[in-house]
Amino acid sequence: MSYQEIKHLRRQIERHINRAMHHLRADHSAAAYCEFQNAFEILAKLIVSTITEN
Repeated sequence: MSYQEIKHLRRQIERHINRAMHHLRADHSAAAYCEFQNAFEILAKLIVSTITEN
């Protein structure tokens, strides 16, 4: 996976985590859970693709 692909995925993960933290501050735990779930799903795909490439 190229650096540009990883950079794009990292930005997506950061965006989801930032949104989740915003939802937690606003006491919207269900929305925060969804954002964290999205972030970890992208992270899991990134890990799996890295492992399968090596």
